[in-house]
Amino acid sequence: MSEGLFASLYESGQPFALIDTRERRKHVDGHWFGSTNIPLSVLTLRINQLIPFRDFPIHLLDWNDIQSTAAADGLSKLGYTNVTICKTHEALNFGHGYVKGEFVWSKAFGEVVAHTSGLPEVTPAEYLANYKDALLFDVRPAAEYSQFTLPGSQSLPNSLLLANINALTHSDKTALLHCAGRTRSIIGACTLKAAGYNGRYAIFKGGTQAWQLEGHEREYNATRVYATESDDVKPVVDFLDKWHINHLRIDNNDLKDFVTEHARAHLFDVSNDAATGQILNHHIVKISGTNLIQQTDQSIARYHVPVILFDQGSGSRAAFAAFWLQLMGFTVRVVYLTEALSSSPSPPETETSYSVFATDNLLEHRDGNGLIVDFRTSRDYAQHHLTGSQWLNISEALQRETLPASSVAVVGNTLLHASETASLLEHHGWSIAGIYSWHNNDIDASDLQSSSIESPIDQSALFADRHHGNMQDSRDYLDWEEALPAQIDQIVHQQWRKRLSESTA
Repeated sequence: MSEGLFASLYESGQPFALIDTRERRKHVDGHWFGSTNIPLSVLTLRINQLIPFRDFPIHLLDWNDIQSTAAADGLSKLGYTNVTICKTHEALNFGHGYVKGEFVWSKAFGEVVAHTSGLPEVTPAEYLANYKDALLFDVRPAAEYSQFTLPGSQSLPNSLLLANINALTHSDKTALLHCAGRTRSIIGACTLKAAGYNGRYAIFKGGTQAWQLEGHEREYNATRVYATESDDVKPVVDFLDKWHINHLRIDNNDLKDFVTEHARAHLFDVSNDAATGQILNHHIVKISGTNLIQQTDQSIARYHVPVILFDQGSGSRAAFAAFWLQLMGFTVRVVYLTEALSSSPSPPETETSYSVFATDNLLEHRDGNGLIVDFRTSRDYAQHHLTGSQWLNISEALQRETLPASSVAVVGNTLLHASETASLLEHHGWSIAGIYSWHNNDIDASDLQSSSIESPIDQSALFADRHHGNMQDSRDYLDWEEALPAQIDQIVHQQWRKRLSESTA
């Protein structure tokens, strides 16, 4: 692929997806800006959620390896009819659209905001010298705040800033916003500015990582919650109107018709900061608005397709997410619902040509010295797996020159995942004894164990110890973030700067 493919597709204004099916670690180590990472190991699980329409234009990056060929075959078997194969390669250096890292879309955007908006920043040393009376606010989701934070900080997620602006104003103290690094505190501070907040505020530069780099200790298991829920829609609606974000209210009884009318849009329920991507009725994805913005290049694979955000109460979460997605270049609409959405019923099990093992069959295969290979994510396997099984990633399995000497039992997240994995293995010469769905497992606890996996290919290794005391990883991570704007496609960089200048005019 020649550099500039993403820029040309993006500039055309037509809907498209640019997909990279390498495993997470390899993608993070270096990829083309704007590509969405849907690893081969979870392709079937993720592609239906991110690109549900079989005729949608997909540009598939081909890295000239067996995994890329398997991904192309997989998309064809799933019925995708509009796939363009794009030959590509790893660039020699970062820049001109070839970047390192994860969540690069939002990270790069946050840095452009920081360089453009002139937001006040306070270093750890300045905080200790001049700002000890300021109110520290951790703008990450509450679950991340409770893991570690700055001493004395209170939880005020970005998604609830708009609902708490009046309380912040009445405090008459400087609101000092922080996250673990830079991006989310930058976004939070700019949200206050966009809302017309007239109190004092600043960014705690570098967040908890900078604090550690200065030799200070973090606080763990904090429980101070500043954020409050609110049903007062006025400040939120005023914000939406100010930034020309379309919004409406519909009754949940009318939701089915609304979704049918907007079926090809991205549909997200952002009403819960703890949500991580669960599928609700009508194929709506339930995800934290803060994480949706942070993980844009994982959650929104289809460019130039409208985004609809559902919320209840004041709509603070949806308004916050809509503002940032709009600045990033997405067309966004907020929909107020009268009540919470319900979860989608579990889909029926997949038909398969392989022998489906019950737990007794799996144990019998193991006890007969049969090989059991678990292809779930490394995190799931590490948490608990059948004693005697081994973990393997499908991309690594396809690269193996030596095949197992006997038939294997394949363990997958679901029957569909296990069946698709077995099909790939069989195509490359493996003999399959049967498949097992962990989703249906009833294995006795005495037959389970946990273990760690060293640097698994399905997880990012990007400065991996930055939150675990490795100061060099922390320095490198902060430097990496600040360098991103110079590396991305300049057409996107220019469009972002233009929108930001208009938003502050």
